[in-house]
Amino acid sequence: MKKLLLSIFTVCSLGITASAQSVAIYEGLNSTTDISGTVVSVQVSSSVYEGYFFVKNLTQSPLDVKIRRVQIVTPPSAIAEQICCGPIPDIDGIGTCVDIPTNAQDWLSPLTVTLDETNKANMEIHVDHHGATGLVHNRYYVEDANGNKLDSLDLKVGNLASVKEIKSTSVSMNAYPNPASDVINIAVQGASSDNSFRLVDVLGNIVIEDKMGTSKKLDVSNFKNGVYILTVYSNGSALQSRRIVVRH
Repeated sequence: MKKLLLSIFTVCSLGITASAQSVAIYEGLNSTTDISGTVVSVQVSSSVYEGYFFVKNLTQSPLDVKIRRVQIVTPPSAIAEQICCGPIPDIDGIGTCVDIPTNAQDWLSPLTVTLDETNKANMEIHVDHHGATGLVHNRYYVEDANGNKLDSLDLKVGNLASVKEIKSTSVSMNAYPNPASDVINIAVQGASSDNSFRLVDVLGNIVIEDKMGTSKKLDVSNFKNGVYILTVYSNGSALQSRRIVVRH
């Protein structure tokens, strides 16, 4: 699945309260703002949204959790979804990704993550409109091993379709080595030489963006260790995205 991370969002209260909160949900690994029980609304101008959320154990003992996804609004038929889960800290911060079956109204992830009192788990959410316009509105529950819903987050992803991705299968982008410690080589094939790239961190902050031809050597020797999203554009349209891991 092609991925593009955009974090233009607004957060508003759902008015959900819990008498004894067992977990907290954050947007971004370094965030200290608990957004449990809120609605995150995102408008994307490309087909693909990738959101990074994290679940923290607030109890004093280990806790097994799973993610349940429930449709609040029936989405466009072309939608494809994926959830990645894994413990944090993690070498790459990626975890394991699972595709959500098409048209699944109520879906429980088969992945179980065990959290101790200091661990976080990532709840990485991918939504691919495949060029369709419309709203995706899902609620993501954090459940314990007994199926008890500990907390939730609503995510609304709307596709403006103002930027179309290049669909030609003859166009490709490669970035290597990955993980990288010093230099990342970016190569574009099958597209014009009027290309550019953008690198963002997991919080959606733009780390670097610049023009390029069909190849580029990107110096990452001074970048912080972590996961980044590299997106290449050709003639102003999103070409492809790659998850890049910087590890010194």
